[in-house]
Amino acid sequence: MKPSHHFPLLRIALPADDDWTKLAWLGFSAERMLSARGENYPAELPSADEMEILLPARCVSVHRLDLPAQAGKHLDSLIGQALEDRLLGDKTDVLAIPGMQRGTERLVWVCRRQWLEKGLEKLTKAGRFPDRLVPQYGLLPEEPDATTCATVSGGVVFRTSTGQMGIAGNEETAAALSGSVPLRPIADLDAQPSPEHGSSPLPRSLAHFAKQGFNPRQLRAAGVLLAVWAVLALLGATIHWRQLESRTDHLQHEIRQTFATAFPGTPIVDPIMQWESKQREARQGQGDA
Repeated sequence: MKPSHHFPLLRIALPADDDWTKLAWLGFSAERMLSARGENYPAELPSADEMEILLPARCVSVHRLDLPAQAGKHLDSLIGQALEDRLLGDKTDVLAIPGMQRGTERLVWVCRRQWLEKGLEKLTKAGRFPDRLVPQYGLLPEEPDATTCATVSGGVVFRTSTGQMGIAGNEETAAALSGSVPLRPIADLDAQPSPEHGSSPLPRSLAHFAKQGFNPRQLRAAGVLLAVWAVLALLGATIHWRQLESRTDHLQHEIRQTFATAFPGTPIVDPIMQWESKQREARQGQGDA
């Protein structure tokens, strides 16, 4: 049975395997506080104003890349070049998800493209269109004097005071990797509100999985194009009318000149009708003769 709840934010935990049928979900209030949680088939998930997909830590790797702050449309190619020597295996199955930029440092999440696309395809077929992606790492709060960590499927994820993130086998290993700063465990990581650095919009290559809603900018652009088309059509019609008018004036001038040459001294009122009258008179004269 489909839940009757509606949430300002719905977080869906995407399983690491491809053979799932149900999805765990968490519903949040407008203040980003956990309101409810459950598990349902994709078509029976609660409705929401926004939807984010939680990516399990064991399916995502974290990279901090030195990239220009204003990369613009070249961001994807710059990320691909920076990851070239870091990643092994089939590069065509790699999806890089740009995260937050701080100065020249860009946080980038990397996962298997086919795995994520299969999950998103199941959701969109059920009429569920996500707005953004949230790796479990991204839910770890950043603290200046402690390493935050949480136990998840596959190990213990951690975030150091300097922003380094990773996954370890247990808390002892996470503590050893974090140095002398203390560990601060997070009891329910999946229920944590998304920090500013934690989520990322869907990459351009996954835009077909996003909900294509009404965009006022597209309407304005269509209006501008329609106005330009109307002006050009009016201008073309005006030019064509002026050309016809010019041709008509030129033809009338030639007719008057021809009539004046054929019938010198005859006042010209309407040369065409006068010409026809002269032709009829000539034919009648020939008949009398």
